[in-house]
Amino acid sequence: MADFEWFRSFVAIYRHGSVSAAAASRYMTQPALSQHLAALEAEIGEPLFRRTPRRMVPTERAKQLYAQIAPAVDRLERVDDAFKLPGRAPVLRLGGPSEFMHERIIPALPDSPYRLIITFGETRPLLRLLQDGELDLLVATQHVATTGLVFSRLAVETFLPVGARPLDVPRGAGREAIRAALEKERWISYGSDLPMIRRYWMQAFGVRCAILPDCVVPDLRVIKTMVLRGFGVSVLPDYLIRDELKAGRLHVLHEPDTPAVNELWLVRRSADSGDERLSAFADALAAAAAR
Repeated sequence: MADFEWFRSFVAIYRHGSVSAAAASRYMTQPALSQHLAALEAEIGEPLFRRTPRRMVPTERAKQLYAQIAPAVDRLERVDDAFKLPGRAPVLRLGGPSEFMHERIIPALPDSPYRLIITFGETRPLLRLLQDGELDLLVATQHVATTGLVFSRLAVETFLPVGARPLDVPRGAGREAIRAALEKERWISYGSDLPMIRRYWMQAFGVRCAILPDCVVPDLRVIKTMVLRGFGVSVLPDYLIRDELKAGRLHVLHEPDTPAVNELWLVRRSADSGDERLSAFADALAAAAAR
């Protein structure tokens, strides 16, 4: 009969893709963890991974086994943690972009049955952490087709070009005049590849954006402060600037006929679909963030 520790080691290897990383995550030596895998493969009667120079590649049998046991292993580990620390809630590791988390998620966090560990970052690296079992739930700014993950739409953000003063164009100016005026402004961007600005520009003018940013700052809240102080203009998501627009401290420079929007997603592992407590928390978080 297979030992529970063998299953824990198998799940760790599956998620991390290597024996060394799995051993580190379990605070074990590599030989000990390799023995667990060898014993489980002997019990099942066939290999569970193909060894390649870069990573351990799961076989079809391993994929089937993981889908069957991973939710149970995770639940038992949470129960084990609760017994080790009586009266303490289990940990939930939540990730997402710092600005959206700060503005929409953290203030709206429902009463939680968990102790939360929050990680900020960009979507693709966080998706890898989720796949590797180092996160439990993720707010993603893009839908990336990924095996083993379930995406649920969380919110829609609208990208708006804003400045501390209105754009200096005649009333009723056409699209080309507006574009020319915007090209003369000092631009602040989140990245050198003009994220958000590119999306807005194509939606508003139907051409690729050719501006060069005068400043690159990888924090939307800092960009908002710089725009408020008149350093330049930028494209920012509507949730971040609602109060400033309402107070007249920021001005929308142009509104295209069709808004430039982006969908945000709540992501978890498909293996956790049967976890009722995690599902309830995810539903409550989505409802709170939508208010």
